[in-house]
Amino acid sequence: MTKILDIRPALDDVRAALDAGSIDQATLLVASLHPADAAAILDELESDELYEVFARLNLEHGADVLIELDTDSQVELAETLTSDQLSDLLEQMEPDDAADVLVELEPAQIAATLAAMDPEDSDDVRQLMEHDEESAGGLMTSHVVTLRDRLNAQQAIDLLRGLQPEDESVYYLYVVDANDGLVGVVSLRSLVMAPAQTLLSEIMDRNVITASVETDQEECARLLARYDLLALPVVDAQRRIVGAVTADDIIDVIEEEATEDMYRLANLPQDEDVEDSLFRSSRRRLFWLFINLPTAILAAWVVSQFDGTVEKVTALVPFMPIIAGMGGNAGIQTLTLIVRSIALGEVATGQGFRALGREVGIGAINGVAFGSAIGLLGWLWQGKPMLGVVAGCAMLLNLVSAAIAGTVVPLTLKLFRVDPALASGVIVTTVTDVTGYSCLLGLATILIRYLI
Repeated sequence: MTKILDIRPALDDVRAALDAGSIDQATLLVASLHPADAAAILDELESDELYEVFARLNLEHGADVLIELDTDSQVELAETLTSDQLSDLLEQMEPDDAADVLVELEPAQIAATLAAMDPEDSDDVRQLMEHDEESAGGLMTSHVVTLRDRLNAQQAIDLLRGLQPEDESVYYLYVVDANDGLVGVVSLRSLVMAPAQTLLSEIMDRNVITASVETDQEECARLLARYDLLALPVVDAQRRIVGAVTADDIIDVIEEEATEDMYRLANLPQDEDVEDSLFRSSRRRLFWLFINLPTAILAAWVVSQFDGTVEKVTALVPFMPIIAGMGGNAGIQTLTLIVRSIALGEVATGQGFRALGREVGIGAINGVAFGSAIGLLGWLWQGKPMLGVVAGCAMLLNLVSAAIAGTVVPLTLKLFRVDPALASGVIVTTVTDVTGYSCLLGLATILIRYLI
């Protein structure tokens, strides 16, 4: 298995060279690395050092490194470049990568840079920037190879040699008819292995999986994963191919979406990382903690409604956090599964009853198991069989409630076009806390004469 390079030694060497005033030596070190590793090092440098080193990279390597820089570094660097310098770099990139860099800049700089680019390149980039950044149109590259279905294999190979397309645009060759409509796809392997006079129409796969320019990036990721594709063609309303979303772009989408969902489930800012300052991280987390505060107050209010019961049966107190905590854990398990299934398209909103039935069944089984355990504990610990019954029943009811909340809440939010990962966690934990306390203390109130 290939090991990802630890950039720390290289970063230390680059910083040592910069401290010694040797910009050229630092540049040589950066230039010797893969663009992704070079970008990771430049991201760690101060703005002036970033510019000094980057300005000395050759144009092709500089373009590759610019693509890999994080957004903040891209913007900082772009602001130091002239329109001509930036346009030269962007012309070395695929149009989709150039569009990704430009979209983060100020409108005036975007306009000036596009005006300085070659008209053909700038037109490609402008078209991509018109689409939603998180759609197939925003992800795709417009540089795709299309071949007429009347060509034979040898003619197609000769045409490719003349075109000399970029590497990422020849995973597949798309076959079009006389009206430029997409009719099939040929892999490069199939083309090379076919006899020279074989028509493309004879070796192409007519069952082409496509996306439209409006298709969401998550759906594009699902299509590539489901059908094991290296690229996904994007077509217009007349089924004319306008571009393709490639696997390298989808890998970035998968990482971005997975990180976004994890952060949202934990109510963390999406761009927070371990390098942020203490005060910056604290300030950005405070909002969601304040959002959570009323839910904690609600749970405390529920407990306060049973003050009389708690005063008479103090043995209930140790069981309250156990039952609420177990319900919360079970709810988050169900929630995580359902949110993931929604994201992967495995559970649609209209198919929720099946998922709900399954999760309620699991909750009931686990509720019986843990309810029996906590009931036995209550009996042996406090010497009161009825206390064990109350605690056990409360555990059972809360685990079933957790299963219902963990399923219904994200599906309901999805129905109302709210991201299930954003608010589900707060709601589910509130439900399990309130239900756990209510069941335990409510049952104890009903059966109090058997508990005193």
